[in-house]
Amino acid sequence: MARRGRCSASLVVLASTLLVITTSLHFKTTQAANFTVGAASGWTFNTQSWADGKKFKAGDILIFNYDPFIA
Repeated sequence: MARRGRCSASLVVLASTLLVITTSLHFKTTQAANFTVGAASGWTFNTQSWADGKKFKAGDILIFNYDPFIA
């Protein structure tokens, strides 16, 4: 009987570990953010202050909306 209890405890620990790992992986993938450079006005060459106050992390996506006909 003691062996059955130990095996069950091992399975509970294994299942708990897998749950923690999959949960942490889920949170890592959902922390990335999308940033539209220049906000609603779009990207231009005068966007130096746009990044002020923003914190970028690895995995974030920067979106550049621009008018391709302006040279």
